[in-house]
Amino acid sequence: MKVPEYVSGSIAPTFTVFQQDGAIDEQGQRSFLDFLLQSEAINCFFVRSGMGLMYTYSMDDTKQMARLACSHINKRAAVIVGCSGMWDRNYDRLPDPNLYLAQGIELGKHALDQGADGVVYTVPEGLLPQNGESINDLLLRYFTAVCAEVPGPVFIYQPPGTKAEYMMKPELLGQLANIDNLVGAKVSTPEAHYMYELVRAVRGKDFAYIVGHEMAFYAGLPIGVRACIGQGTTVNPQIFRAMLAAYDKGDWAGVLRAQDSINTLCLVSPNPVDFMKKYATEKGFPTPMFDRSQKSNPYASDRTPITQEEYDRFKPIYEAELAKFA
Repeated sequence: MKVPEYVSGSIAPTFTVFQQDGAIDEQGQRSFLDFLLQSEAINCFFVRSGMGLMYTYSMDDTKQMARLACSHINKRAAVIVGCSGMWDRNYDRLPDPNLYLAQGIELGKHALDQGADGVVYTVPEGLLPQNGESINDLLLRYFTAVCAEVPGPVFIYQPPGTKAEYMMKPELLGQLANIDNLVGAKVSTPEAHYMYELVRAVRGKDFAYIVGHEMAFYAGLPIGVRACIGQGTTVNPQIFRAMLAAYDKGDWAGVLRAQDSINTLCLVSPNPVDFMKKYATEKGFPTPMFDRSQKSNPYASDRTPITQEEYDRFKPIYEAELAKFA
């Protein structure tokens, strides 16, 4: 299977819009998607993403979001859906491995039936090796099983904070890249040497490495990487579009100007989820700012709500950086 064309530039880890009771707010979500679409700089929307609080999702939430995003975006951009089985990332309470796999397969098929352009599975830290397996054996077995049952483009997602022993090894990624419908991997790392070795392991294969930390996008471009997933690909996708265009023209100074702006916004941003929801509302796209708590998981913490002072401080910085690439 070929790497889809939408694996380029900004793939936006879409923020989930909630009601006050924690349920998904369908009207607010559609409004927020419309706000993001108007930039015309997002090639693909990644729903049930890490920044969308994927570990708080239920089976019904995932199906609801797949249906909502695919029907509303309606091919104006691509949609990929996080389809891993149910686990809140509580390492003291691991999922049943057979149920976790079955849920992931069910969700993947459902998302594709709704019109999703691809499906995403996190590195399964909640599963343990069996019968003398190594963790590499476990990961190979898991992704092989998913891809055998899910009839569409599949992506791997290694989230921030993945336990060291579960982090993708270059030799394993090279093996996984041989699976026909496993078309890419997003690895959340700013480490250039690790990125290089992962990309080197899949060189010459029909497989896309996706930069998983926006402040490292510049390091991926000269080694053949074309896409990024990070908070900036939702907050400021216009700058990624400009950066990729500059690289394609051989304008390395333009690449660095764009990376400077990307880093500035990432480093000085307060809560980016709250900021964008508040900014969208201000621009005429009403987006509620309710959040969903993760306090049931002792390994997670809730985001600190943005203050009006933080919003007022960041907004002119944000608009000034975007204006450079208008």
